[in-house]
Formats: sequence, C-alpha cells, structure tokens
Amino acid sequence: MSHNAHLIRRLTGIQQALMAQQLAGRGMPNATAGGERETFLREFLQKLFPAHRRFATGAITDSEGRLSGQVDIAIEYGVIPSFPMPATEERLLLAESVALVIEIKSDLSAQWAQVCDTIQRVKALQRNLNPIMTLGEGPPAKIPCIAVGYTGHTTIEGLQQRLDTTAEAQRPDGALVIQSGCFCGFGMTASGPLGLYALCLAINHLLTQIGFAAPNLASYVRNN
Repeated sequence: MSHNAHLIRRLTGIQQALMAQQLAGRGMPNATAGGERETFLREFLQKLFPAHRRFATGAITDSEGRLSGQVDIAIEYGVIPSFPMPATEERLLLAESVALVIEIKSDLSAQWAQVCDTIQRVKALQRNLNPIMTLGEGPPAKIPCIAVGYTGHTTIEGLQQRLDTTAEAQRPDGALVIQSGCFCGFGMTASGPLGLYALCLAINHLLTQIGFAAPNLASYVRNN
C-alpha cells in the first residue's frame, strides 16, 4: 500500500520548517534555548490538536508531595484542573491531570543525560486516575514521556539501542529526532517525515485512552 502523497508532502514541509527555525537560532545565547521548545509547541503541537487540548509548561506534583521539577511540555487530559502562576505561563500540574510529558532538546544524543534526569523525576510520581470511561487498555499508572530532539540519531537502530540501554526508571517511552525523522516507541518505528506522524499517533492514542476520570483530588490536602 502506498503512502498518501498529500500527507507526506505536508509532513515534509513541517519537518523542514521546524529545522529551518532551529537553524536560525543555533549558536545564540542559552537564554534563547527555550525558543526551540516554543517553536515546537506553537508551530506544531498547538496547531495540530483541537483547541480544547492544553499544552502546559511547569512542574508536576503528586499527592505525596513529590515534585518533578520543570518539564518542557505537559499535555493535559483536560478533565482535571491544573493551577497557573498568575501573569506567567507556568503551571503546577497534578499528576492525574497529565496525559504525557514531552522533553525538547537541541541534540538528543548529546543531551540524553538531561532527558534521563527529567524522566526519572517524572516517573517517580504516583497517580491514581480512577478512570470511569476508558478505551482499550486504559491509561498507564506512570506518566508517559517522549523525548524529542531537533538533531541526534540518524537511524532507527541507533535510537532504539539508546532507549534499550537506558535504565527503565530513566527511559522515555518514545523518542523522536526531527532532522532524521527517526521515531521509536509505543510499538512503532518510523523515519523521515513519517516520524512526525508516528509522534502524532502516539499522542493521540494517549489522549484518547481516557474519556472521564474521578481521581480523589482531596488526597492532595488531606490531614496527615
């Protein structure tokens, strides 16, 4: 079966546009590093999914008081509240509110240790969604994480090996390199423009695993 040429052409254009914007900012001071995250969020994710999906940045906490530290992008289920910091984009997210965390890096290979550090803190969080309406196997107990790099591994085999040789507690559930399009995770592999499509499928799958949930949010303020 051949691929849809219109979709491939569009994905190729998005892939090239993302890399062009990253190239334009390369070599700038560290203060502009957040621009890569903003580009991926503003020019891709927010335009890709329906408006009711919220893409947040900030920190995630659980009912035991653990804190993830700063995460680049947290995609919310949209059925549970999160708490904004007035006059900023930062949010404090409850672990039950987060469908997925995405970490964005300039060079995924060179910055893998930073990815692992963030993933370990996110995976340490505990949550109990108490899902009422689910599709398929339902949401995982731990918050899923995907690592995205503008550059990095150039082959699926190399990216898969990096995942396989990373300790489970620090391992993202999936990874994408935008330049090569290599994607591994969630039972899928892809390269070229189809890497972006595989990422879309993974995100959509995670967002649609749950229709409604009723977690015990009172557990965050219970008396000890």
